[in-house]
Amino acid sequence: MIGKSFILVFAFAAIVCADSRINFIYYHDGTTTEYSTDTLPQVLSHPSFRRTAETVAFHYGAGQNLGSSEVSDIINSYISNARYNLIVVHYFSMESIHTDNAVALSDSLATAFTRFFDTGYNSGFMNFVAHGLGAQIMARASRLIQSRSNFRHVIGRLTGLDPASMGPVATIQIGRLSSADAQFVETIHTDGTLNGDHLSFGHVSFFPNGGENQPFCTNPVPPLRANCNSVFSLTMWAESVRAVSQIFPSLQCDTWPRYTAGVCNNNHVAHLGRITDNNLRGTYFLRTNDAPPFNRETPFP
Repeated sequence: MIGKSFILVFAFAAIVCADSRINFIYYHDGTTTEYSTDTLPQVLSHPSFRRTAETVAFHYGAGQNLGSSEVSDIINSYISNARYNLIVVHYFSMESIHTDNAVALSDSLATAFTRFFDTGYNSGFMNFVAHGLGAQIMARASRLIQSRSNFRHVIGRLTGLDPASMGPVATIQIGRLSSADAQFVETIHTDGTLNGDHLSFGHVSFFPNGGENQPFCTNPVPPLRANCNSVFSLTMWAESVRAVSQIFPSLQCDTWPRYTAGVCNNNHVAHLGRITDNNLRGTYFLRTNDAPPFNRETPFP
């Protein structure tokens, strides 16, 4: 009787432990299939899911949802590039993504993805792509996956699109994105005024147009201008996903003034975006066009 009671209690605990704020949307064959934090491993059994292909898990940022134009741009760009499995981390309420519950959200995501990898998917094929506070949440989830699996599961690639500045208390609680979070970590910094955290460094960090203010973001209201700066990282990434070859050539350089002065013109050229070299290290600067397509053919200032 005790054994039966234990089984019933355990089964009930397993049922209720799903995080009701989160679901995962798998895009395939012109439609979608949704999974909870408990059922995510079932995507591996879906007939359209390719176990030997790279999987992109995209997490949008605070104040965004599936209808946000830059989020839709990312999703549609990956849909048009059929080489990837695409899973989007979705929240039923836009208010879910904030620093007060970022720790709990990253715990739930880490649990779901750890079970996903335990079920048989190679974590080295996983690319976490995330914007703003979502980048910090996914970075913490990535660290938890490593520690909980005793480093059996290490995310292959973590892409931080303008990782968010969180304030001193939240930064201590959540932790800051860093090169320790995955096998390859890249960051794209497009705001340095209010939203972005230039101290969230990957193995390689790109600073388009200096990474502070984007020249076409001219709203006189500082928060709106900062948001324009920040979401430009999504626009650039989406453009790179659609591209068939490397774009956004960039020069390795220490600072924006040195880049603009031409001091770094003889330095190494790298490319920001989906197609890049995972062995890149250091900081890179580039200019973009002021209107789509934003890619410039030259890395020089």
